[in-house]
Amino acid sequence: MTFVQIVSILGMIPLFSMRTFLPAFLAALFLRYPQYFPGMGEIVSPATDSFITKDWVLYTLGGLSLLEIVGDKSTEIRNFLKDAETYLKPLIFFIINLNLLDEASVEVLGEVQWAAFDPLWILLLFGTLVVHWLAGLRRDFISFLEDVDEDDNFYISKISSWLEDSLVVFGFLLLIWLGLIMVAVYAAAIGFFILLKKRTERKLEQQKLACPNCGKMNLPFAVKCYNCKAPQPEVHQIGVFGQRKKELVSSLEKHRLHLASHRKCPDCGNKLKNTDLFQQCDLCGSTLFDSPTPKEYINYQDIKFYKLAGVSFLLGFIPIVGFVVSAVLANVYLFTPYRRYIPKGKSFLTKIFIKILTFLFFIFGIALGFIAAPVYIILRYFIWKQRFIKRSTT
Repeated sequence: MTFVQIVSILGMIPLFSMRTFLPAFLAALFLRYPQYFPGMGEIVSPATDSFITKDWVLYTLGGLSLLEIVGDKSTEIRNFLKDAETYLKPLIFFIINLNLLDEASVEVLGEVQWAAFDPLWILLLFGTLVVHWLAGLRRDFISFLEDVDEDDNFYISKISSWLEDSLVVFGFLLLIWLGLIMVAVYAAAIGFFILLKKRTERKLEQQKLACPNCGKMNLPFAVKCYNCKAPQPEVHQIGVFGQRKKELVSSLEKHRLHLASHRKCPDCGNKLKNTDLFQQCDLCGSTLFDSPTPKEYINYQDIKFYKLAGVSFLLGFIPIVGFVVSAVLANVYLFTPYRRYIPKGKSFLTKIFIKILTFLFFIFGIALGFIAAPVYIILRYFIWKQRFIKRSTT
């Protein structure tokens, strides 16, 4: 086992924790054409008959990498694959490194046997387990982003996805040039993320309030205690990202409707896991849309729709910016509260149609935003509203 082999395995760990096929494609491409990578012109390419450097393997990995990059920009696909990736990434990491070390670089790196046993297998197994663990961390992070901005209205998921693509590409180049530094940088980044995750969880726990009746700790925006169902004396408002606000609620009825718009239990404030309209809360057992009812929820959304449609007309007089601001506000306050109760698979085609509609109205809104913005909001609002009404009556 050589020093270069150790660094290459350790350096590949964080890359595979972010992407499944892109680091594999970059590794295969480097072994086949090292002379095209900056600073690697003097390296002689290994034999093309190695498995990882075959043409069909390169084409397959390249195609899968492209699909991975494009698919990860879709919130539905990203959340659908996040659980499967925790097992697929370690498997691809193991296969690629096994071929990388046993076939492609054996002539350059060599092998050292200790008592007829190669310790490289231990390191490779360790790397596979670490990739699985880091992929689980990434899955938790995606779930966190989904809780914060489920429909990616603020493009948080897309920005993080593009950032991951960039980190994999530049991380691979850094691994070639300065392997130890790359390993240290990624280890520090992973450590920072773990500390941030722990700090966030600790902060959420500190924000909980004790029930004066039974003493159980409740979420700060809970209307009733999840344990004894006693009304809570202090109920905080909930923000756009589902966070606690310092202000206390003035109307419990509006607050319960606001919790439902975040797909949280109107009683205890717990995050509801699926899109069923009349599901029971796992924490307190309350039935969603028992109170408030779907009709009350629609009326609540209609009031916001009338206000925002008028605001969008005024904003439309500002070229481009006015239309964009109107679209973002409508996404957050009008469309997302309905979309949260539409199953992902059933809303996919609707979203494609709406993306085309958005593009056309954006072009039209450059000059006539005061017309395009309200019409765009009206059309989209009634599309999602009708989908919600259909689910509430079936």
